[in-house]
Formats: sequence, structure tokens, C-alpha cells
Amino acid sequence: MSALWFVVVPLMVYIPMFLVELYIAFRRIGKPLDKGGEYLHATWEATHTFLVLALNYFMWLYSSAIVDVARSVFIPLIMFGAVFIVRAILYIYLFYIKKSTKPNLIADWAFALCHVVMLVCISYVTITTAQILLGGDYESNHILLPLLYPGLFLMIPLVSVPLYFLYKTRGK
Repeated sequence: MSALWFVVVPLMVYIPMFLVELYIAFRRIGKPLDKGGEYLHATWEATHTFLVLALNYFMWLYSSAIVDVARSVFIPLIMFGAVFIVRAILYIYLFYIKKSTKPNLIADWAFALCHVVMLVCISYVTITTAQILLGGDYESNHILLPLLYPGLFLMIPLVSVPLYFLYKTRGK
């Protein structure tokens, strides 16, 4: 069971951070653009670092379940990836390309709705994967655990400390 925590802990960090992004994406609809401002300060890259970490841990530790999980979550995972790309394009457009400070409601709403679709997809994938792992007879690869413990304990401060200083200096 301890191997499952390598997947669960990064997801427990990812989900609240992504919910902050979701909230800010909706709150900024129709407001003049400030080239990202609050949204950019909301840990956009750090948030997804935890998702990638959880996915890597899952693949390393539960490789025996990958085929069964992939069959069950193929469509929502493909949708997540496609919407993630659309959101990235909108992100670049809204915060780096668009010159006017006038809002673009279509781009604003599309950007915010991408977050909702991503949240629904990743929630479905997470719940389905958990059901498969808990309901099946999948052994985790315990040989990797001694190598992964230092990474798990180092990753959280490596990402959290810069975020702390980002938020601390943001208002100055």
C-alpha cells in the first residue's frame, strides 16, 4: 500500500493547485488583461509538475496495470490531452500575444471552460484508475521504492520553496 502514496501525494498537491487555477480563470473573464498577472502567479508550471510526477510514479510502480487502466481511460485521457493543448494555445494568446487590454470574451470563456473539461477528465481517470488498482490484483514494483522515497521527499520542497518566495514577493 505504501507504493500507492507515491501516486496519491502528488495528486493531493495537484488538485487544490489546479482548483485555484480554475477559480482564477473564471474570475478573470471579461476583465482587462494584465498579461497574466494573478493567473501567472498561480503556479501554472508547478501545478503540472505534480501531475507529471504522479503519472511517472504510477507508470514505474504499477506497470502491470497500465494496459488495463489505459483501456478504461483512453477517451477521457485523450480529451484531457487535447484540451490541455487548446488551453496552452489560449494561454499563450491571452498572456503573451494579445496586445489590447480589452477582454476577448470568447477566448476568456474558452480558456476557463478548458479547465472544467480537464478537471472532469482527470477526475474520471483518477477515480477509474483507483478502482482498477484497488479492485484488481496488481503488485507494485517495490524494488523501486528505495529510489523513489528521496525523490518524493525532495520534490515537494523543491517546488514549494520557490512558490513561497513567488507569493511572498508578488505584492512588492
